[in-house]
Amino acid sequence: MSQLLIGAEAPDFELSDVYGRTYRLSEALSRGPVALVFYKSACPTCQFSFPHIQKMFSELGNTAGWTLWGISEDDVDETKEFASQHGLTFDLLIDEHPYPVSAAYGLQFVPAMFLIQQDRKIAVSNYGFSKAGLNQIAGFEFFKPNDGLPASRPG
Repeated sequence: MSQLLIGAEAPDFELSDVYGRTYRLSEALSRGPVALVFYKSACPTCQFSFPHIQKMFSELGNTAGWTLWGISEDDVDETKEFASQHGLTFDLLIDEHPYPVSAAYGLQFVPAMFLIQQDRKIAVSNYGFSKAGLNQIAGFEFFKPNDGLPASRPG
C-alpha cells in the first residue's frame, strides 16, 4: 500500500499525546481542517523539517484555520526529547509500535504530511521536506523560493 493520496478519505483515529491526553481526528475535524505530520526522531529529514514547521506554526498561530498534530513513531520519552530539542509547541501524539495509524495512512517514508479537510478528504499528501507541500498547508507562500532552503529533501 502506498501513502494515501489527495482525494482519499482520511481514516479516523484516536491517539494519546505525551501527557496521556486523548485526541480523535473526527472530533478535531468538527472544528476545522487538521494537518498531520508523521515523523521519527532519528530521521535526519524530520530533524531538518520540524524547526521550519514550528516556525510556520508559531507565525500563523490561531489564524492558520487548521489544527496541527505531529504524529510520533517514537515512545513518550523520545518524543518529549525531540520536542525539547526543536522547541516544538504543537501537540505531539504517539503512534506506538506496530504503528497502526501510520499503516492506515500507508506511510513508507517520514516525514509524511497530510492536510485533512472537514469532510475527511485529504487535500495535501506529501513526504520528505517539501516547501510546496508546507505552503499548501499554510494556504499561501510561507516558504519563499529564495529563502535559502531547499525546495525539497527526501525522507
